[in-house]
Amino acid sequence: MQKVIFISPMFNAANHLEECLNSTHEQTNQNFIHYVIDDMSTDNSSEVFKEWCNNKNLIDNKYILISNSEKKWALKNVIEVARLHEEDEDVIIAILDADDKLYNKNTVNILIENYDSETDTVWTSHKWDINDLNISRSLPEKINPYQFPWCTSHLKTFRSSIIKKISNSNFKDLDNKWFKRGYDQALYLPLLFLSKKRKFVDIVCYYYRINSSSIEIRDWNEKEQMDTVRLVRARGYIESD
Repeated sequence: MQKVIFISPMFNAANHLEECLNSTHEQTNQNFIHYVIDDMSTDNSSEVFKEWCNNKNLIDNKYILISNSEKKWALKNVIEVARLHEEDEDVIIAILDADDKLYNKNTVNILIENYDSETDTVWTSHKWDINDLNISRSLPEKINPYQFPWCTSHLKTFRSSIIKKISNSNFKDLDNKWFKRGYDQALYLPLLFLSKKRKFVDIVCYYYRINSSSIEIRDWNEKEQMDTVRLVRARGYIESD
């Protein structure tokens, strides 16, 4: 593994975006690309991104902004960018929400060092912004991830080439519409299911803001999130469209 691709879905993340960008920019290993996908924000998130790049005098393609003309939600945004790299065996995809940040300046090195020829998924410890809680831990080697409590939260990463094996049906509801909420499990459970080798790294690499300002109606969104999780787990892995 030689390069990390960070994918940051973004909606109204202007208040925290610079911290997110700084957390990758300050990495000791600069062998990465950072995609930020503005999913029709109603604040000035894209302007913050552009101004940050100008202030850093960035002239290469290390930081890439994608501005959507239609609402796609986080999961579809992540999958579309990941599929751009699905033919690359030496790429690690890492999900970093735009209102969160990396917590460890050595994260890129940690990820690269923990991927060997058999490893398809790696996740790390994290801390919540309100109480330093970390819910991530090891997943038993031979367990079906759909039938085990969620323990593979932030930082979620995977070998880029594994995504080409997974049908988009795994990421859609019964009406063939992309999931809007609950995307952590909708994304990662099929990846874990197909992984030849899965690995947990007990180093805090991610800072998670549970009280994101982009979520307006939390009760309804949490209900929709739980509905997604229940459906994904109940039906399990879908082999093909």
